[in-house]
Amino acid sequence: MENSRRKFLTGVAGASALGVLPGKNAFSQTSPAGTIDNDFVRKEKAGAMQWHSERPLTGSVPAHEHDFDVTPSERMFVRNNLLTPQLDLKTHRLKLAGLVDKELELSVFDLSKNFRTVTIQGMLECAGSGRTGYQPQASGTPWLVTGGMGCPQWGGVRLADVLKAAGLKPGAAHVAGQGGDPGMIATAAPVIRSIPMAKAMEENTLIAWSMNGEPLPWIHGHPLRLVVPGWVGSASTKWLHTLTVLDAPFKGTYMNSSYVVPKHPVEPGQKMPAETESAQAWPVKSIITSPAPNARMKMTRVSVRGRAWVGEGVVERVEISNDEGKTWQRASLARAKDKYAWRTFTYEFQPERPGYHTLIARAWDDRGNAQPAVPAWNPLGYFWNGWHRVGVVVEV
Repeated sequence: MENSRRKFLTGVAGASALGVLPGKNAFSQTSPAGTIDNDFVRKEKAGAMQWHSERPLTGSVPAHEHDFDVTPSERMFVRNNLLTPQLDLKTHRLKLAGLVDKELELSVFDLSKNFRTVTIQGMLECAGSGRTGYQPQASGTPWLVTGGMGCPQWGGVRLADVLKAAGLKPGAAHVAGQGGDPGMIATAAPVIRSIPMAKAMEENTLIAWSMNGEPLPWIHGHPLRLVVPGWVGSASTKWLHTLTVLDAPFKGTYMNSSYVVPKHPVEPGQKMPAETESAQAWPVKSIITSPAPNARMKMTRVSVRGRAWVGEGVVERVEISNDEGKTWQRASLARAKDKYAWRTFTYEFQPERPGYHTLIARAWDDRGNAQPAVPAWNPLGYFWNGWHRVGVVVEV
């Protein structure tokens, strides 16, 4: 933990000496106007990321590019609701207000010096990840069936420690995070979402400044962001500048219009009903990360690998089928690491005939919830966690 603080401060000092702020390769490309230049996408198109839009910036990688125990920064999905700002770490301040005994205003350096620094591996996934799997097509960014997630390491301080330093008044029930991303028009609603106090005080909920041991890339919230692992990515406010303690959930665009799901299942194709609730924890899910789709292999034993996770709870088991779900075989599940880290599973597949084979993965959590063949449809295309299928060709 002390090493995390030293690496952070050393990185900042080095960047300041060069006259730039922390960044990595193309992640530091910015425009004079104070937001990330659209050239960013064009410069990055040679990589694994598949870009869905430039304004706002969104991108993801397919499942076979996720074959890592820890997601590399360049493979972490990007989902920005508005434009991507360029903020100065040296002058940036985090304000804490609302139902607190003492309002605080802290620099990133104050956070690193006055609170215990921690590093965790935690899963984040866009609420719309996998949206293209829904039929009929739901509205929103056309995320791949296996795109829009990642599980890197995060470094920072616990949100709970900062809240305790401010002191909570009676009735404190939610904590709202506000990001500094500007809209394409002056009247755009600011990005504000709140989380229940229980999740805010959970020890893995962070005010983060680093990803995979490096300062946060611009596109992932530099210099500060919330990290609310296991929950929809929108809860992890980027470019964080204000935390407000409230007596009830925040009311606004990103709580009451976007990132909501029906309280009860609706008929496919129907509009959002009147009764909704805020999207929070991800349901149990798994993906096959190797072999890649349409891989060609011989009539020999093949190691099938993948990753499984659940927003709250524990992944209990993962199963593999090669006969369209008629029978299932249990995969080996790696030891659990950090609470919200995904888990690697492996299965030794021995083909019995040449030709085309379909491998299917499904996961179960410790509460008895199974990954469904096809999840219940919802109007905004959130929480796709259907079985993941990969077709391969076995040659003689």
